[in-house]
Amino acid sequence: MERYQISLNAIDLPNPSGFFQKSSPYAKVKVVSGSREGTELGTTECVPNSSPDWSKIFFLDFDSSEVTSLEVSIFSKVERGKDSFIGKATFEATTVFQEPGRTSSEQIGRRTASRLFLHVEKSRIGNSIGKIKLRLRGLDMKNVEPGIFGLGRSDPFYEVSKKDSDYSVAHVKWNVVYRSETVHNHLNPLWAAANIGLEELCYGKLDWPLRIQVLDYNNNGKHTVIGEYETTVTELQSHISVKGNADRDQAIQLGREEKNKTYGLLCVLEATLLLLE
Repeated sequence: MERYQISLNAIDLPNPSGFFQKSSPYAKVKVVSGSREGTELGTTECVPNSSPDWSKIFFLDFDSSEVTSLEVSIFSKVERGKDSFIGKATFEATTVFQEPGRTSSEQIGRRTASRLFLHVEKSRIGNSIGKIKLRLRGLDMKNVEPGIFGLGRSDPFYEVSKKDSDYSVAHVKWNVVYRSETVHNHLNPLWAAANIGLEELCYGKLDWPLRIQVLDYNNNGKHTVIGEYETTVTELQSHISVKGNADRDQAIQLGREEKNKTYGLLCVLEATLLLLE
């Protein structure tokens, strides 16, 4: 058997809560055939967006010579009452891994535009086992939410994504593996420390390409990118602040792909590896 990891995203999911209520979809994954039949792999977080990109990574050991089917059920979180069922789809893990881009999609519900995507990758590429404790602070974030009379402030949060690619079919995807909390109305946000497993972050390979993207939170789920930066675990450690939590000399400059400008600074207050022997 070999160890794999599974990630999920969807586009244009129907809203079972109706027009006036926001849908917060989440996914449950279960093995329905093979030697692991009946195993529940877990549940994603809720993402208040009709096109959710879930950060939860699922791990599964399976033999590529046997049929290992995965059933993914999508629900919408309901604060009071029973969660609403949106739909489900079944994927065969080895078949997905052999697809171009190691990704496959299925229709969810009755709308042909509603698609669920399942992505499968080998889970262990590098030799680093453990976690990274990451603590970030933003400085001088560009205000992309001026509001009425220019009195509004951005509500920044950040996402860490890893790069998955299949150059034989020109496929490149940034898979979100961590999403921070939102700091409301602040251009110099200090986010809580995050403990992220190295296996889900970078396949245990410390020079695996990563992207940190800072976004402005919007209630409709259409968040605005403030700035981003491509990096690795190794490079992040070279940017650790040495002059307190506002060390501009060590800070990372956030940019945008389409514009050669700086949209804020990112201070790496901590990037400690907690390795297992």
